[in-house]
Amino acid sequence: MVGQSTGSTLGRVTVYGLLILLSIIFVMPLYWLVTNSLQLVGSSSSFLPGGLHFENYYYAATLIDYWSYTKSSIILTSISVVIPTLTSALVGFGFARLRGPGKGFLFMMMLSTMMLPGIVTQIPTYVIFFKLGFLNTYWPWLFWALGGSAFSIFLYRQFFSSFPKDLEEAARIDGCSTFRIFWNIFMPISFPVIATVSILSFNGSWGGDYLTPFMFLQDDKYPLATALFSVGYAFPGDQRIEMTQVLNAGLVMFVLPIIVVFFIGQRYLVEGVVSSAVKG
Repeated sequence: MVGQSTGSTLGRVTVYGLLILLSIIFVMPLYWLVTNSLQLVGSSSSFLPGGLHFENYYYAATLIDYWSYTKSSIILTSISVVIPTLTSALVGFGFARLRGPGKGFLFMMMLSTMMLPGIVTQIPTYVIFFKLGFLNTYWPWLFWALGGSAFSIFLYRQFFSSFPKDLEEAARIDGCSTFRIFWNIFMPISFPVIATVSILSFNGSWGGDYLTPFMFLQDDKYPLATALFSVGYAFPGDQRIEMTQVLNAGLVMFVLPIIVVFFIGQRYLVEGVVSSAVKG
């Protein structure tokens, strides 16, 4: 009995020790970023705090058109979150609840697109939108959003498949159409999956897409992810001197919304993934 208690305690200590170690490893880059954003401009990078120069954040917001780039990020992120969350739910509902010839084959074809690296389709997509005259506009993001996301469709499909058929049949007896069943019955009880898809879409759009805006937009419409690494910060009067500390301050402000959204929605993120995996 004592041996079992000792072994259980040792196991918990080991698990918690590993969790603490991994937490430190993952937090270290953010710590380095924040620490160096407060260093004196022109000083060398360090893991140890060397000052509290909050003016770097003022320079980060004023030396470039930071808020214009933020506006572009908000527009692109809104398109990439709101529309795919709804369209993916509609497609996932169709795969889960509707019957039709070739449905399984189409679902496998849709899943296979997750194996295709996005960079492979960048050049053909660029040529298509160039011929349509959509460069330096937000129209490409709108068209991509209408198609939804393969992973999001998969999550919705798995979640919707778990609902009992009696629920749907009772709604049809009451005269509900297919779309009304989807919108009034399935969607209101799918909040964990909706939150999961929204958080993942937000993270992918706000902080995970640097190359696509660089290809399709001009610098006046860049989102922050592209502008901070393309425009950069140079010392006034001498463009050869890069203000690394100010760039770090701009990056801290850039990642702050991602951190806030994650901490607010982490419970729904875990619940949504687990619900789709277990119930499906």
